[in-house]
Amino acid sequence: MAAGTQNDTVLWQQVKQGDRSAFDLVYHRYAPPLFAMAYKHIRSRADAEDIIQEVFLDIWEKRMDITIQQSLFNYLYSAVRYRTLRYIKVNNARPESLDLFTELLNDQTGAATHPEVYTAGKIRSIDTSVAGEIAGLPEQMKKVYLLNTEEGMSIQEIAERLLISPHTVRNHLSKVRKRLRHVVSRLTSLFFSLLLSLAPACFLLF
Repeated sequence: MAAGTQNDTVLWQQVKQGDRSAFDLVYHRYAPPLFAMAYKHIRSRADAEDIIQEVFLDIWEKRMDITIQQSLFNYLYSAVRYRTLRYIKVNNARPESLDLFTELLNDQTGAATHPEVYTAGKIRSIDTSVAGEIAGLPEQMKKVYLLNTEEGMSIQEIAERLLISPHTVRNHLSKVRKRLRHVVSRLTSLFFSLLLSLAPACFLLF
């Protein structure tokens, strides 16, 4: 691990000096795991690829202003997380889980700095509000939603399982998403605002 970190340090110095081959090596080394992280949270291959391309383009263009204080991968990972969260906010997308938000909070907040507003209890209360909204759905609508999101079943598979038409499945999913939109919007707004307030200045370059 130490050798890899040392190699990254040397690579980044070469990148800062304008060495395109060193930059290409960084890209090919780290783009795949970074893409996997972004795709996990937004489930759009094209948009996840765009996020990765934008991050690497930005660090190349702004390389002289960027100082890597820890590992190069950690810096890139944090930059991709920031972009991913911004994507969720801008597109009002449904986050696949709260893992990304919790991870960001663990990295960037502290009880001494934000003693109440952004505690783990606050995160749980938001998670509970989403779960409560789902729990309060009509029974069949809830079954359709859970089969789709938790078991990954297609519309046709759900229709066959519940002995209803695909059209009915689509209607249920559409209604669930409308009901959750407000909760999700509050959720993403909270965490995006938090990230903007706490993000290191280097990430605001992006």
